[in-house]
Amino acid sequence: MQGKAVWREGLIVLRTVLVSAAVATGLHVFVYRANFAPSGVDGLATMLQYLSGEVLGHRVNAGVFTLLLNLPLLLAAWARLSRRYVLYTLVYTLTVSLTLPLLDAVSFYQYDCLGGGGDPVLAALFGGCAQGLTGYLLRQGGSSGGVDVIACLIGRRYPHRQLERVIAWLSYAVVALSFFVYRDVGAVLLSLVSIFACERVSAAFLRTRRGGIRAEIVTSEAEAAAVRRVILSELRHGATLLSGRGLYGGEEKCVTVCLVTYRELPALLSRLSALPGVFCHYTEALGIVGRFDYEPKK
Repeated sequence: MQGKAVWREGLIVLRTVLVSAAVATGLHVFVYRANFAPSGVDGLATMLQYLSGEVLGHRVNAGVFTLLLNLPLLLAAWARLSRRYVLYTLVYTLTVSLTLPLLDAVSFYQYDCLGGGGDPVLAALFGGCAQGLTGYLLRQGGSSGGVDVIACLIGRRYPHRQLERVIAWLSYAVVALSFFVYRDVGAVLLSLVSIFACERVSAAFLRTRRGGIRAEIVTSEAEAAAVRRVILSELRHGATLLSGRGLYGGEEKCVTVCLVTYRELPALLSRLSALPGVFCHYTEALGIVGRFDYEPKK
């Protein structure tokens, strides 16, 4: 078992390295020639790279700034957050910090939006999609560092804070700062496009491979048998039956909780509509782990 665990962790680290290299490639190809900053520490590194060229006359690679910005945060997080989280984030930071200068050294292709006739909106979309690959890191218990680490440290100190809101405010602060760096409202708008694409791709990684609809069906005890036939015999899914009591009349109720696929939802609602005493509400399930399909007893 220990050997399997080591092998599994090794595969996760390898995938983290590959994903991090892909993120760095996306930033190099689509972002750095488009004069806008993505969100988070990558955005700060992008702006510092731009400013170094303006001030020093020689552009310092963003990979250097990514390392310098993340290392102090990771050192602060080492004693306060999960070691696994910090180590995976460190793998991301080191991979990006090494990949970006390497791509620069070999003059790897860059999508030119300034003088090459490229579309800045496309650069923002694909740059955001590349950055959204960091959703894989979040799913494995790591992150891309920067804003996420700061939010986790704040959440450790103030557990009642919503981390998503903290991350959003910090990300938008980086976007607002980009206006003063590039002196262009268009740069801010491109940053927002990039954030939107990043969030969509990242959310796709955070979903499990199997999605579905969670339905809660409230019926009388007499109608519960009809609901049972619909779910078990027609849709061929399992379900969980709970007992309840109506708040207004105090009558006994049965609450059937089940998961169905998106395609099966219209059939479920159609059959339930034929039962006059049924109340049903349903929401999208973020993901499903474990047995989903119904298996009849032998």
